[in-house]
Amino acid sequence: MSSIQRPVVGAAAVLVLCALLSGCATSSDVSPGATVDDVLARWGAPWATYQLPVGQRLLYRPQAGQVQSLDFDASGRLVAREQVLARQKLEGITVGQWRAADLQQTFGPPARRAADGEKGSVWTYFFQEYGVHRLVRIHLDAAGVVVRTEFADDPAADQRYR
Repeated sequence: MSSIQRPVVGAAAVLVLCALLSGCATSSDVSPGATVDDVLARWGAPWATYQLPVGQRLLYRPQAGQVQSLDFDASGRLVAREQVLARQKLEGITVGQWRAADLQQTFGPPARRAADGEKGSVWTYFFQEYGVHRLVRIHLDAAGVVVRTEFADDPAADQRYR
């Protein structure tokens, strides 16, 4: 190894080690069975909280375009954790069946709400799909029932994700 390659390889090794250590230090991961208090101590206050038929759901936004859903049973133990702002989950929205309350309980409050005249409103959620910034517009009628969903690239991604 030449004298020039040695410092480069050493610097690369240090960077890899730092990345691994910082991942461990900031990974406030929670496992099934953790209590609500455990999660609150590690992650802080949730972005939104919803009562479930049995237990509760805490929603966290670790970064733009992500929402972590954590479901707890009646005893306050974590039973499920999911990144919900994902195309597959968003495509599960059923036109004519989902209501505004279902959207909020599943994905949290929308990033944007716009009135759609007397027709109802349009809710927008932003997410990432394979590293591409995307959005979904969900059209609701005046009664708050989903009538249409539209997926598109996010035209303002550069400003939103900085």
